[in-house]
Amino acid sequence: MQKLADTLKNYGINGEITNQTDGPVLKIIEFTPKAGTKLKNITAITEDIRREMAVSSLRIEASSENNSILFQIPKGNADIIDFNEQITTTNFEKAKSKYELPIYIGSDIKGELVVADLTKMPHLLVGGTTGSGKSVGLNSFILSLISAKKPSELKFVLIDPKKIEFSIYNNQKYLYHPVITETEEAIDMLSHLAQEMDRRYEILAESMCKNITDYNLKGEGHLPYIVCVIDEFADLIATDKNVEKDVIRLAQKARASGIHLILATQRPSVDVVTGVLKANFPTRISFKVASSADSRTILDSQGAEDLIGRGDALYLASNGELKRIHGAYMTDNDIKEILKPYQSPTKARKITTKEKETNTKTKEKKKDSWFKRIVKAWSDLRAKDRKMIINAIKGIFKFLFTIIINNSSKKK
Repeated sequence: MQKLADTLKNYGINGEITNQTDGPVLKIIEFTPKAGTKLKNITAITEDIRREMAVSSLRIEASSENNSILFQIPKGNADIIDFNEQITTTNFEKAKSKYELPIYIGSDIKGELVVADLTKMPHLLVGGTTGSGKSVGLNSFILSLISAKKPSELKFVLIDPKKIEFSIYNNQKYLYHPVITETEEAIDMLSHLAQEMDRRYEILAESMCKNITDYNLKGEGHLPYIVCVIDEFADLIATDKNVEKDVIRLAQKARASGIHLILATQRPSVDVVTGVLKANFPTRISFKVASSADSRTILDSQGAEDLIGRGDALYLASNGELKRIHGAYMTDNDIKEILKPYQSPTKARKITTKEKETNTKTKEKKKDSWFKRIVKAWSDLRAKDRKMIINAIKGIFKFLFTIIINNSSKKK
């Protein structure tokens, strides 16, 4: 586009347009600047370029293939990326045989499939405002894993405080426990997963295996992967700050035991997405957010505030590479069709955590009367100690009686 070259020239940036490519959602213009031109001089005037070109969104980044700079502008009519088409491609079939837990991230700006291995991530943090495509993204993560693994190989723990996002997954063979909608039950489940992680590590230690993959290959038993997806993490944090401790403990240690976390929030503030939490979630995805501060909270860099929404996102891989991706579209009917072969009533597990047991015992102790507690304490004493206490009490009464007698004699 000559208009872009002329606009840049107005700001003293010379060069030429070398290529133009249409992706599914964006128009990508490659601009080769004159030698000695600094990238930061161009990114500094991003908003001015966007205004002069009269486009709704503009993202500028250096090309990884050559010396050019990519200008990403929304297309007039964006193509719909169909989820069913994406997971039936040859590339996804190859990913299924290559990765332990292949997860469909989306399509890049040129329309090429982006798939990652959840076991290598090993956890995923997702942020985005309402209507940004975050919920559809979570569905695509879940369904891509379902399409790659059998129910015996993979179980989901779905926590949905909003009570509407994951209800469609109830009564499925893939569920470790029915979809959790109550905050207290979600907190207990996270504690339970921490205990399950410890139990699995004991099994791995006995079998002298380093991880769940080695254990399952050894043939001594079988442990399924467990993927815990939390749709609104901020709601749990607001209810109980101790939730973060269990989440961080799982994030730090659960990888080898086959337990992985996907956390999503529409309020990516620093009190929800803390520094310690981010340190244990190197892989992150940010859909469109409200401000550059929210973008920095999730990705440690700005840019997510300029996305166009509707599944447009920035994907930060565990190696630090930042890539723009577009999520696939799916309807409720599409989800139902994929889940149809796996319908089965899900039995609720009896979730008993150590903390819950301790609290129950404490309450039972409080219910005991003071008299029973005194009798129990007395019966626990040795005979010699009881005799000493009785003699001490006798001495106190004898002393008090002597004082009373003396006082009454003086009055007479």
